[in-house]
Amino acid sequence: MYLGVDGCPDGWIAIVYDVDEYAGSGLYTHVEALYEDYGEEAESILVDVPIGLREHSNKKRPCDVAARRLLSPDRHASVFAPPVRAAVHADSYEAAKRIQEERTDGSLGVQSWGIADGIAQLDRFLRETHSDAVDIVREAHPEVAFWALAGEEATEYSKTGQPAAAFVERVDRLEAIDPDVSAHLRRAGRDLDAEVGVDDLVDAFALAVTASPLTGDLRTLPDEWPDDDPGDPAGLPMEMVYARP
Repeated sequence: MYLGVDGCPDGWIAIVYDVDEYAGSGLYTHVEALYEDYGEEAESILVDVPIGLREHSNKKRPCDVAARRLLSPDRHASVFAPPVRAAVHADSYEAAKRIQEERTDGSLGVQSWGIADGIAQLDRFLRETHSDAVDIVREAHPEVAFWALAGEEATEYSKTGQPAAAFVERVDRLEAIDPDVSAHLRRAGRDLDAEVGVDDLVDAFALAVTASPLTGDLRTLPDEWPDDDPGDPAGLPMEMVYARP
């Protein structure tokens, strides 16, 4: 099994491929429940959530730097720098902002805090509950996935500024890999009884297709790790994965 996972207001959307065929979708309130369903069978689970974190610095992660460079000049803003580990585990934005300011020379934006709950959940899962899953559950970014699927060309249309054109463009890129993806999208959209946005669904499909054998071996950003970067003090991988068809 190969999964692409994206967050939504009701939890986590999982799109599942069985080798090279769409095999279904699911909605989970916690990543633990998702792993209970698929962990034993999954070859790869790609999640649109930062995994490797800083603890006392807001130095940019090498994978974020590489992703922003690839997606410039238009899609680079979709790559958010995650807060430090203690901040993502805080119980309020005010507390997280205070922690971020105490431990770094910067502050914490509302957008970064908006993904903190998912980061904290996955961080706790990989460090405390299922450290054995670190080679299966890996960080990916939908826009990097779309960049790779289209021969290393970033998407042209913005999801917020030009939503209709953006949807068509991204579905076109998915159909180049799986010609039946439009039918799969319709089926998944009907099956998921939740507050699921079209963008969330399309992004989850991009990660699922990337995880699957349809696109070949997974590669990582950055290509080479900087010698002067110690990485995540907790030992979690600080990388993004993608695949070229």
